[in-house]
Amino acid sequence: MKEAGYVYILTNPSFKEDWVKIGKSSRPVDIRSKELDNTAVPLPFEIYATLKTTKYNQVERQLHRMIDRLTNLRIRQNREFFNVAPDQALELLKDCAMTLDDAEIEEYENNLPIDFVANKIKSSEKVNVTANSDTTQLYLKFWDEFVRNSALYTDFVKAFNLRKPFPQHWYDLAIGTSACHICLSVSRQKRRLTAGLYVSNNIQFYNHLIEYKTNIEQDLGRELELREEGKKDRRLLITRAFDIDNSDKENWVTAFEWLYDQSIKLREIVNKYGK
Repeated sequence: MKEAGYVYILTNPSFKEDWVKIGKSSRPVDIRSKELDNTAVPLPFEIYATLKTTKYNQVERQLHRMIDRLTNLRIRQNREFFNVAPDQALELLKDCAMTLDDAEIEEYENNLPIDFVANKIKSSEKVNVTANSDTTQLYLKFWDEFVRNSALYTDFVKAFNLRKPFPQHWYDLAIGTSACHICLSVSRQKRRLTAGLYVSNNIQFYNHLIEYKTNIEQDLGRELELREEGKKDRRLLITRAFDIDNSDKENWVTAFEWLYDQSIKLREIVNKYGK
């Protein structure tokens, strides 16, 4: 049986804010990280997140390609350094995990696995992700059609770089800032759509946006839901009733149109109030 290895996201205090190193290792990442400390980088690397899988070679290549497709974010050709925020790199790593049946993701703080509570990852837990259920396949079909249908909506296509969908309930959109990204979701169980901003590890930016909560609600025409996602992440979102099991074309197209429209509005809100 093939041995598992790791795909890692590393940060470094000497990097610019939105630089990461994304590589692979057949050995534990803390060992690899210490080896890299002996390179020309002046300060020690810090582990941001890891994914353990037997397919670590393929996942590393897939993750590099995903980032390259978003835009020209590779700092030097054929090197493992990318101009992308760590939280955005992590979201892409999670997307890769959804296609595997042996994925184990761990997030780190101060080079130690984070102890999550309230349905988050605990330091000793494995995250086994499968993409074989009827629900996840339905989500994949929904997001596939969401991307294909977007070609008819010029303003949306101009505003966002779309990535390949994966069998999961959410779809993220980068908006050119490391402070936050747009997170869209569909829930079969709750029968609804959500569109919102996911603020990762930036409470100051989140609090700044909340100062304009009333203005944002007026711009969106709906009341905001505010959520805490673990210790450092926050979400601002709006919801809309939607039954994904009703696969009538008009039902899904109406949902897509709502998501396109809200995504554009959310991008404008960040530009307007996020300064």
